[in-house]
Amino acid sequence: MNGRKKILLLEYFPFMGGGQRVLLDLAEGLKKYYEVEILAMNRGMIESEGEKIGIKVSFIQAPEKVKYRYIFGYAGFFLKLVKFLSENKFSLVYAGSMFAAKLAGPACFVKKIPMLWHKQLIIEKPFFSYNASQARLVSAFAAKIICVSQASRLSMEKAGVNPEKLGVIYNGTRLPGKSVEKARNNFRKKFRVEKNFVCGTVCIFRRNKGLELLIETAGIISKLRGDIKFALVGRADAGEEWFEDKIRAMVRESGLKNFIFCGYGDKYAFMPGFDLYVMPSPNEPFGLVTIEAMGLGIATAGFNRGGTAEIITDGKDGFLAGDVTPEALAEKILYAYDNRKKLKAVSGKAVKTVKERFSLEKQTASFRGIIEGMIK
Repeated sequence: MNGRKKILLLEYFPFMGGGQRVLLDLAEGLKKYYEVEILAMNRGMIESEGEKIGIKVSFIQAPEKVKYRYIFGYAGFFLKLVKFLSENKFSLVYAGSMFAAKLAGPACFVKKIPMLWHKQLIIEKPFFSYNASQARLVSAFAAKIICVSQASRLSMEKAGVNPEKLGVIYNGTRLPGKSVEKARNNFRKKFRVEKNFVCGTVCIFRRNKGLELLIETAGIISKLRGDIKFALVGRADAGEEWFEDKIRAMVRESGLKNFIFCGYGDKYAFMPGFDLYVMPSPNEPFGLVTIEAMGLGIATAGFNRGGTAEIITDGKDGFLAGDVTPEALAEKILYAYDNRKKLKAVSGKAVKTVKERFSLEKQTASFRGIIEGMIK
């Protein structure tokens, strides 16, 4: 033992999305100050990615259903987690999602270990809904709840969560350490868009990502500017392939010639090829990929709602549509297309915004301050 406090970071999901990237970045930043370990609750990329950055990753299989009423499934997990916490003597447990916090909360309570819940979603359902009631229930086990935006924090407060437990820390990202010109050229050559203005979106294909709205926006623009292309990067979650089939069918049935499905892969192999990043989600909690695009010097067009409105200042480091409609989003995209000098200036300021407000160093320092207070 080196005398440093031990912190456990919990990951429930098997895929690698924005929340998982945040957890890994946080683990890498905190390992300078603490003995950090990750506990995976489902087999997935988090194990191999954690090992790449030198973090020990343990595993306890989560129950099939994350509901306390399925007592026989939950009891076995609970006992294993209590035993694991007892053997390792952690000073703090970080839960990166509602499911992770819900599964670990009772065990942390029994072992008297403070739990830090990182809330990365907006609760859009009313006070008496299942989602809101679950947030209130899980919050009882958390010593502190850090939200990714003021919009997320406000939704928790409206759901009835104790406001004294709530705080906000914006996600952070790294600026690219080398030129991305090669990736840009490769992308534009591969998809034959060398002479086009490319509007790009990167996401896991989910119903809350505004993809239908994006397709409608592309339809409007296809009638006005023939050289604007829309590039969609990503795929559906396992078990949700029906939704990807749905949006692909929507593009086919619309007869769009300006919409490209680029597949799934390293986002930094795709994003440098974009001229404008488009965030079509109507109420995005934060949008890690938004600041990643901004860090590449790619301005974002999105809606003046949710976390997006807290990241971007319209006309300064991005473009925000006031109304959540395809027409309003199309108007902002066309403005960026028609005003290239303005777009260049906005894209440059986007990089400055990331440096000043959304660095990984700033995120890590903020979390470290919270963790120190909780441990003491």
